[in-house]
Amino acid sequence: MEFPVLSELVPVVLIVGIAACIYMVAGFGFALFAVPSISLLMPVTESVAMIALLGLASVLRQSIALRNSVERQSAVRFSVWAVAGMPVGFWIVAAVSDQALRLFLGVSTIVATGVLMRRTEQMSSHTVVENLFAFISGVLNTSIGTNGSPLVFALQGRGLTPDRFRGTIAVIFAVSGMVTTSLFAIDGRYTSRLLALICCSFPTWYVGTAIGRRLATRIDSEQFRKVVLLLLAVTGISTLISAL
Repeated sequence: MEFPVLSELVPVVLIVGIAACIYMVAGFGFALFAVPSISLLMPVTESVAMIALLGLASVLRQSIALRNSVERQSAVRFSVWAVAGMPVGFWIVAAVSDQALRLFLGVSTIVATGVLMRRTEQMSSHTVVENLFAFISGVLNTSIGTNGSPLVFALQGRGLTPDRFRGTIAVIFAVSGMVTTSLFAIDGRYTSRLLALICCSFPTWYVGTAIGRRLATRIDSEQFRKVVLLLLAVTGISTLISAL
């Protein structure tokens, strides 16, 4: 059995708590904040595997709570294309170094932040484009773990109500998360040390979720969203600098 050292454990559990709070208030940003931040403390592949399992707990809860609001046809199609992209993400991890993966993570975080800033709810929806973004989401899921922004961008063009949007994307995330964590388990990524980190992070994940749920009704969500996007941009730049 291998256990994490205190200098690794403390910042990781704090990052998970902050990321959970951000997700509950802003509705996005769990992996986008957590993966680049934790990757400054450990290899990218380990941070991706860790956040994939913790994130799965969040999206499963969300998908069950909003199960009656899911647009099933979109959820199925997007899930199929996302799963189809996962082998490509696995190939990327096997083909490049941790430094190159960290560079990819930094750039993709900055790009994802730019996508989320655009708020393109009025864009037209095209099936081919949607499928492409779902496929890219799968690639990102198994390589760097930050797969949300392509799905957000694709689903925005479908004119869904907020509940249908959240319910549909939660189901896609849940399907992707179950497949991804299963692949990571088969690949042997969940070592005793990483599982110990995950177990220690669940309490702060829970506390962060609870605090975020309360804050969501008490603060200006639009102002908070801008702060989160700035934080994500800084996180992406920091990750990029660490790779150079």
